[in-house]
Amino acid sequence: MVKIAYVALLGRSEWALVNTYYAVVNSGKKPERIIIVTGERHVKTLSKVVDALKEISRAYSFNPDISRLVIKDGNLQDAEERLRGLFDSLDSEGYTIELDITSGRKAMVALAVLKMARHKNGEINYLALLDRDFPNRPYMMIPAHMQRLNVFGWDSDVP
Repeated sequence: MVKIAYVALLGRSEWALVNTYYAVVNSGKKPERIIIVTGERHVKTLSKVVDALKEISRAYSFNPDISRLVIKDGNLQDAEERLRGLFDSLDSEGYTIELDITSGRKAMVALAVLKMARHKNGEINYLALLDRDFPNRPYMMIPAHMQRLNVFGWDSDVP
């Protein structure tokens, strides 16, 4: 059985993170661990996000360990070091990594993808909302044809 660690980047939109998690779980994946990575400015929304992820997981009959990794705002060197450490640790523990970039800020997404690429042991998830008339709604309240879960894997020649 594959051990999955779900690493979600939290930026401005809690709904983007929660809905992507819902879509990934709905596709059949059940992570053992969830790590929410965010900057200090978004810490105030973390408890709501954690509660939502717990409820979604419970509805699918599993209970992942949920942790948080808070990065100092604007400190990309700190973010790079901590993301590298996170991915190295998850890899050494035998996890396949599901990285959710939907809600992440651009710099954090770029760093996370670069650090994760070294391991080639997971996928990147991005939930595209195809119509801007549906922001800030739960996954199940957005028409299915208006959202698309994109899952990107690694090519063998990624450095």
